[in-house]
Amino acid sequence: MLAIRRFRLAAVLALCALCVLPVLLAACGGRQQPAPQAQEQALPAKPILEFMTSNPAGASAVLDDPEFGTGIRVVVEGLFTSASGEECRRATLLSQHGEAEVVIACRPAGSGDDVAWQMAPRIWGQGIARPAQ
Repeated sequence: MLAIRRFRLAAVLALCALCVLPVLLAACGGRQQPAPQAQEQALPAKPILEFMTSNPAGASAVLDDPEFGTGIRVVVEGLFTSASGEECRRATLLSQHGEAEVVIACRPAGSGDDVAWQMAPRIWGQGIARPAQ
């Protein structure tokens, strides 16, 4: 009789442990973190770079760009080959305040659409003032 009581007590304790264990795991971080949203993983948009590399010479638009500011008029000037053999595009930017800047984007020659365009460093004088962060 004593053995049966011990067995029942052990069974009840085991059953209670099985009921409490999932609750403890959930409270201690057993849950998975939600996956980051696609917008959080995306790189910042570069509207001026996208416009100048996807439109023909003579195309123009007024765009907002985090690197250059709001209301920037972009005029695509055309395609050329750099001294290092890269395929490049040039555009003139004009801000609402009358500031102007020439920008250049390049990619390896013959790379096609497989390689992304990269904006050349902004080294020609002051140019358009960078927007406040």
